[in-house]
Amino acid sequence: MEGITPEKHRPNLWLASAVAGLAFHAFVQYIDILDVLVWYMLGCFAVAAMGMFYVDVRLYHSTPVDAAKDVVTTATSFTLSLTVSILIYRAFFHRLRRFPGPFAAKLTRLWSVYESSKAFKYHLKLEELHKKHGDVVRIGPRELSITRASALPQIAGCRKPIFYQQADWNRKRVGMLETRDLEDHRNRRKPWEKGLSLTEVAKYDADMQATIGLFLDQIACDRGQRINATQWIAMLTYDLMGVVAFGKDFGSLHATKENPAIKGLRESRRALGVLFPVPWLINMLHNTPGLANAGAMALFRNYCAGLVEEKRATLQSHPESATPPPPNDVMTFLIRAFAAGGPTAAPTLSALHSDGRSLVVAGADTTHSALTAAFYHLAAHPPTYARLQAAMDAACPGDNSGGDNSGGDNSSGGDATTFSHDAAKSVPLLDAVITETLRLHPPLPGGTPRLTPPEGLRLDDSLRIPGDVHVWVPPWVVQRDGRYFERPEEWVPERWMRVEDGGVEGLVRERRAWFTFWVGMFGCAGKQLAYWEMRSVLGRLALRYDIRFASAQDGKDFERDMKAMWTLAPPPLGMCFRERKLRKKI
Repeated sequence: MEGITPEKHRPNLWLASAVAGLAFHAFVQYIDILDVLVWYMLGCFAVAAMGMFYVDVRLYHSTPVDAAKDVVTTATSFTLSLTVSILIYRAFFHRLRRFPGPFAAKLTRLWSVYESSKAFKYHLKLEELHKKHGDVVRIGPRELSITRASALPQIAGCRKPIFYQQADWNRKRVGMLETRDLEDHRNRRKPWEKGLSLTEVAKYDADMQATIGLFLDQIACDRGQRINATQWIAMLTYDLMGVVAFGKDFGSLHATKENPAIKGLRESRRALGVLFPVPWLINMLHNTPGLANAGAMALFRNYCAGLVEEKRATLQSHPESATPPPPNDVMTFLIRAFAAGGPTAAPTLSALHSDGRSLVVAGADTTHSALTAAFYHLAAHPPTYARLQAAMDAACPGDNSGGDNSGGDNSSGGDATTFSHDAAKSVPLLDAVITETLRLHPPLPGGTPRLTPPEGLRLDDSLRIPGDVHVWVPPWVVQRDGRYFERPEEWVPERWMRVEDGGVEGLVRERRAWFTFWVGMFGCAGKQLAYWEMRSVLGRLALRYDIRFASAQDGKDFERDMKAMWTLAPPPLGMCFRERKLRKKI
């Protein structure tokens, strides 16, 4: 193009690319899906850069060096313009500008990444911010943390943000827990609810009790040796979820060491505990060639996929003409729904594999932290543990015939005890111990995000939340709030009991402020299973063992060293377990 030289058109590049940066910011700021399409965007920018280089050389007759300089100039101007526009908008013009919070948090979600990486104490930072700023705190450019219990029902009715699809933008390739479509979630949840119903859980009970019995055998400390309860409870809870999810345990308790795949999963939680505020980065790492199928998490993904395929092969090998056997695990319900097709089924094999992983993670990681915390509190409160032992003794009296249905060894007769979940369920103190432990140590301390509708939410007369905003309700903060609970920092199981059962009135001011398992349509489908497992473990522990800390230091360090790696991660807990006198194995 005669008359146009590189020197003449280059000044226009700064202006044009700067305007393009502003326009791009205006266009994309409300498009959530771009958080999981970063590689696609970078690919588009790379194509645009190559196209510009080609045009510069062929049409403007620039040298390759000058054309490369033009590309760098354009990219720099575009990036600077986009960055400045984003920062100024977020700081001074954003719809959340009136809400208090750290200034850095208003500018970037990397503030949350930084705070999360500092000893994994993000839940404590949230508590500090709410004490300083009140019920509503801005913790990100479009993120709010809310600790008003009255807001829970409305927030729970909001749909999930893109955070849940951080691994894949296509809802047909993600599991039930990750799908953001409300109708899709409602339909795909149905086989989960069937498999996790009390009727079905009762059918899994014999295998669950056998696994718990093995755990109780392994932790015996006849010579007073120190047992790391945290590690052993982790092996127990994952083996239990193997039984419930796939019909067989993961072999950790039998081997007395953690299954490598499960160990890989637990190690990968550290990364999620830091990166959860930036789903776009998680998506990039997940989809980076060479990283997607490498590392600790990949080992767990492949292991779970193998279990799903093994279960599918077993079910497909059953003759079509014969009556299919009744399900003996949750995965059977999901696989049969998948085979039948329809709206309740996982739409793809990838989604089914994701469901298999979710079953294990959601069911075991959370119960692990709760049970470990319960062991800690019972050891720290000997009078309460003694009362629990007495209550369990009364509920499960000695069986002189020596019978046993719990998977333990009671062949010696005498004062052997027959444990049953129904009997344990009748002990008010046992449920109170579990509920109070979950109040102080919610498995997801920071909560899970929800996306407000375009029209926003009016939570009460004085509080309106704008639309298209990510809202978090952190259980760790709400469930330790003095407005909702008397003596909020103290472990007092009696607050959940009736006075006639030994409870104390007035310690719970707002019952809906306890929401460990969430509420509404996204409430945990496995709540009843979790209580069943914890009743069984703690009830049988009380019947069989006297417990104590291995050292005074073990009791002091536990709460201080508790970490939040997305889920709550308890530190090592040294304990000793001694067989009770006049009691046999149960």
